[in-house]
Formats: sequence, structure tokens, C-alpha cells
Amino acid sequence: MTNSSALRKWLAVCWNRLYLYPPPEPLPRRRSFWVAMTVVAVAALLFSAFFVWYLTTRQDAFQTNAEDLGIMDQAVWSIVHGAVPHQTICNIVGDTNCYSSNGISRFAIHFEPVLFLVALFYLFWATPKTLLVLQTLVVATGAFPAFWLARLRLRNDWIAIGFALLYLLHPLQNLALLNDFHAVTFTSALLLFVLYFMYTGQTAWLFVCAVLAMACKEEIPILVGLFGLWSLLFQRRWRSGLGLVLLALVWIGLELVITRLSGGPLLASRYAHLGNGPLDIAKNILLHPLSILKQYVLERQHFFYLRQVLSPTGYLPLLAPWVLVLALPTLALNLLSSKPDMYSGLYHYNAEIVPVLIFASIEAVVVIAWAVQRLLAGGSTLWQRMMAAWRRWQASWTIRNPFSALVESRGALSWGQIVSLVLLMVYLLFSVARADDAHGTMPFSPGFKWPVISAHTQLAEHFIQMIPPEASVSAQSALVPHISHREHIYLFPYADQQADYVFLDVTSDMYPLFLGSYVAEVKKVLFSGQYGIVAAQDGYLLLKRGLPAPGVSPASPVPSGPAALPALPATFCSFQWVGAQQVEHPITATFRSDDGGKPLVDLVGYSMPTPATLDEGTYLQFTFYLRARSASLPALDLLVLLRDSAGREHLLTQDFPGFAFCPTTTWQPGQIQMLRTLAFSLGSAHVAPGLAHISIALVPASHSGSTMMDVQARLPVQVQGASGEVRAIPDARELQLTNVFVR
Repeated sequence: MTNSSALRKWLAVCWNRLYLYPPPEPLPRRRSFWVAMTVVAVAALLFSAFFVWYLTTRQDAFQTNAEDLGIMDQAVWSIVHGAVPHQTICNIVGDTNCYSSNGISRFAIHFEPVLFLVALFYLFWATPKTLLVLQTLVVATGAFPAFWLARLRLRNDWIAIGFALLYLLHPLQNLALLNDFHAVTFTSALLLFVLYFMYTGQTAWLFVCAVLAMACKEEIPILVGLFGLWSLLFQRRWRSGLGLVLLALVWIGLELVITRLSGGPLLASRYAHLGNGPLDIAKNILLHPLSILKQYVLERQHFFYLRQVLSPTGYLPLLAPWVLVLALPTLALNLLSSKPDMYSGLYHYNAEIVPVLIFASIEAVVVIAWAVQRLLAGGSTLWQRMMAAWRRWQASWTIRNPFSALVESRGALSWGQIVSLVLLMVYLLFSVARADDAHGTMPFSPGFKWPVISAHTQLAEHFIQMIPPEASVSAQSALVPHISHREHIYLFPYADQQADYVFLDVTSDMYPLFLGSYVAEVKKVLFSGQYGIVAAQDGYLLLKRGLPAPGVSPASPVPSGPAALPALPATFCSFQWVGAQQVEHPITATFRSDDGGKPLVDLVGYSMPTPATLDEGTYLQFTFYLRARSASLPALDLLVLLRDSAGREHLLTQDFPGFAFCPTTTWQPGQIQMLRTLAFSLGSAHVAPGLAHISIALVPASHSGSTMMDVQARLPVQVQGASGEVRAIPDARELQLTNVFVR
């Protein structure tokens, strides 16, 4: 035999061995199937009911965001009003798409024609909640193809239920649901339907689901084309496989034309560091594979992202690399991006990976079950030989072993497979539940919190009614999804010098600004002379262009001190007024003036949900309750300090929004003020590990920078009746509140 014929024979053998997925043998639909289907349907309904309730309550509690519920709501609203998907919302600090206040086509950002179908639902219920409900219902349907696919592959109705639960509990899919609304989240279910119909050879439904999936985001056609190649290689389905590849290529060509006509693709800048254009990027990756691997895969954050992707399924997908390869395009897009959110594992960028992980987990279990079968087959042969020897020895006895018939007839192989499948399913569900615990995505997770609709959030509707529907508005992130049904809606501070209205909530998330830049921007608008105050209450501030600004002239300079604000109604600061019954951890400590010891401010309580141990990534948020003792307080700042085990003092935070807008100069005697910090972490502070002490101090607001850490600049403090562990430290210039252990 010649070398060429031997090679052809070897290739033919390899090609035949790749035929892993012949047409599946149908399973009879007995009573167990319908019972299992009922269980899956109930699980999907419970999943839908929970997330619909939770997500719509988040919207009512003003816990959704301009990016991206406001963006998507405006885009769908613009379709209903006779236009292409349109958006005017962008992050002027970090985005590259804020070219014009007139906005841009949504297709310049993402290619999502599925939004035209979504817009049909706005004809019946035009609200952002429609997006949240529809997204949840579509995602929930993915439990059915997960069940059907597992049932056919594992030939067991009951084990297949576990994979439906694995899909519903998967944190990557749930995190995508919790991240407002994105069309790509639909692909969690749609691509699972594609995989199921591809496996079962239902070509018509396969192409329907493939088209719907590709309509959700621009990279999905690459996945669909890869699915087609996979089907050619492992299923030998020539017509449907080639059809998927050709459909994907045509779709990619169509989206490139439409995207360029729309002014995009604007997000291509996320990969500019890799080269100029797709061909240059591919060339650089091929020429420098080790460098790419080291920088974008093995680097600590990138590698941790891969662990987040694989750990909810117990790393079992690694046993089915021929399936896991279907996730490579999305993994590459996320890992190679310059946007850290894409490889954080916390957002919607992983939605299309979940179906591949479910299918790969099923195939991994098939592999393990096959291995168990081979082991048991070998063990069975050995067992039969041992039993034959036992029977020959037993024949000399008149009394027969009563258990021998049971042992001989025992189905060791089938029981071994069933036990292994059950153990694997328990392992998978344990892994996904553990991942849910870590991310706080489900009600049983330790970090889960139900959104609270407060009197403050209910008051927002009063302000919203004052804004005409045709007016342009620059608003804070949490307010945008409630007023996004208009042609021009902006994320503050974008267009805050030209919008008809500026709508703010100083108690809310200040994204994309930090506290200092946010306060400066608000002051700039107030002192510009272009806007006057329509209403101000409980932290809400509604400004209208063209109204006179009370107490401020256009020529007024913009002061820099914390008390340098125009005259605002006294009720504006009511967001931090509380009654004595609302004070947590009540104590009595008094901060006095440095001259003569005049009592100025009482600390009457605090809330410090501090973990037992802190590290660089631990996020904290403290609340303090202060009461003015004097009618004319000076401007003061509150510092949260940490003294580490080496005796070094660190400033944890001084970011209290209340001080920025309602300084101590505005406080009335006897009124209790609730001051809450922004969320913060130890960050880059070089804190010595070991036992540390957290304290607070009051300093005159005129002290800034390094002088703020000057102990003698702080007000003396005296504890009059402390409870628990609270006590004054020896220098009496700060108040120690709690001890923590720093790792």
C-alpha cells in the first residue's frame, strides 16, 4: 500500500469518526415525559413570574439606568413613531458616539433589527416594562430546548429536567436579565432552539430561529455560520449546514452595508489597539499568538473571566471541546476588547455563550456516562468470571445461597449509569447554585436585595408630570428610563447647556461622573444664568431653560466652596431629614468647637455594615446620623478614617452627597441629618494587614488635601454615653466606631 493511499484511508477513518451525531432515535412520549414537561413548564413559569415582578419593581424603584434601558426604550419608541431606531443618550465622559445632540441611528452602535418586532408590543403597552417582561418570557422559553436536547442525548426524562434547571439558574444568563434590556439577551433561548432543531433535523424551525437570533446583534451571524460548519462536520447535514453558512454570510454583508450607511460601526474602536480593521487584527493575532495569549487570556482579570464562564457548570464543558468551540467567537470578542465590562462576567455580553455551555455540559455528561459504561462493562466481565467460579464451588453444598439469584439478575450496568448521571446532575446544580450565591442573582443568594419603592421615588412622578412630552431633557441615569419617550433625551451632563429641561436627583447614581465633578457640573448649570428652578424637593431638582435663577445673576462667579449654591427651597434637603425613631445604633457623642469647647454637632447613631474581613475589593457604605446643636454652624466635612495595624491612618472616604448640596451651614438646630457615603472600597490604599480601627472625624470644610489628615485641625469629640464598643480614642480628635480585620 502506497503512502498516499494509506493517508487517504487514515483521513477517511478520521472523517467517519467525526460523524458523532447521526439522526437521533425518537423517544416514546410516555407518562414520565409529560410529567417531566410539566415540571419544566412550572419552573419556567416560576422563573418568569419572579423576574417579571422583580425587574418591573426595579423600574418602579428607579433602579434601572439610562444605559441601557433608557437607550433601548427610546430606540423602540422611535420605531413606533415612524423612524429607524434612534438614540440620543450617551456617556459624554467615556463614549465615542456623542457626535451630535440630534443623536444617531441605533444601527451605528449595534445591528438589532429584532427591535422592529419588539416595537409591535409597544402598540399595546408602550412602557419600558414591556421590554423587561418580553425579555424575561423569551429567556424562560430556553428551558424547553435545554430539556428536549438533554432528554434525547441522555435518553432519560428525569435527568433532562436538571438541565432545564441548570439553564434557568445559570448566573451568566440571569446577570444579562438583570442588566436592564438588550436584544442580545434573547439569544440565550434562541440559540438553544437553533441547537435543538439542528440536532433533530427540523430545518424550517432551524432557519426561523437562526434568523431571529441573528437579528439580535451583529456578531450572532458568525455564531450561526459556525453552527452550520459544525453541522457539516459532525452531522453530515449538507443542505441545512451549507444553508446556515450562506445565510450568515449574506446577513453579514447586509449588516455591514446598513451599519456603514448609519455612520458606524462606532464600537469598532474597542479593538483599535489590535490593528486597523479586521484583516490587520487577524494578521496581528496570527503573527503574535503567544503575546495575545499572555495578555488577553492568561492575564489575571481575563483568566478570572474564563473561570466565571466555566465554573457555574462545574468546568464540565471542557470535556466536550468540539461543542465548546462554538463559543470561541464570543469569548474572543470579550477577551480582546478594551472595555473591561466585556470580560467582567457581569453583564449581557455572555448571553449567547450560555446555550453553548448548556449543550457542552450535556455532551460532557454523555462522555462521562460512556466512560462509566466501559468501566462497568469491564467490571461486569470480571464479575461474571468470579460468579462462575463461585457457582462451581457452591455446587458441592446442599444449601444454596438465597442471594445468588438476586446478585446474578442484578442490572449492574444500568444502575451504575443512573447513579453516575444523578451524581453529575447534583454536581452541576450545586455548581450553578454556588455561582448564584457569589453573584446574588437569585432570592436564595446571600447578596440578593428586593428593590424598595420609597416615598422619595414616588415623588419623582410629580416632577415628571411637569415636563412636556415634546421637551428635550438632560437627566440623571436612573431618571432617564422614566422620561425616554421623546425625541431628545440625554444622560446628564450631556447637552446640559442646551436641553429645554435639566432633571436631577442628587441622591441617585451620578454616573458617568464622580461626586466632585458632578457637584461642579450642577453648580455650572445653576450659575450659568440659563436655567431657573421649576421645582426642588427631597433631592430632586428640575430646571427649565430661560427661567431666571433665584439669587443668582448671569455675571455671578462660580464659587468653589461647599456652601456656594444658589438659594434653594428648604425642602430640597428633606432627603436627609429623619426622625429619632429612624436612627440606627443610637449613641451620644458631641463634636465641639476648637475654641472654648462650644457643642456644635451630635453624632446620634450610625450604620456600618462592615464585613468581618476587608480586602482591596470589598465595597462598603456607611450611614451616620448627625444633629446640629448650634443655629449657625460653620461649613464642616465628615471623614471616615482607618488606622491599620502598623499605626498608619488612611482616609477611607469623605464622599457624602448630602454635604455637597446641604452643607452644615443650612442645618437647623435639633434636626437629625442622615448622611450616607457613596459606595467605596480600600482601593489602592496600602493598608497593613491585621486588626484595624474605623473612626470618624469632623473638620472645617476649608481644610482640604493633606491638611485634612492633620489631627489638630479636627474638632474635639467627647462621648457622653456611648453604647457597645464605641469610645473616644486618647487624642479626642476622632471617634472610633468599630474594629475590622484587613487581609
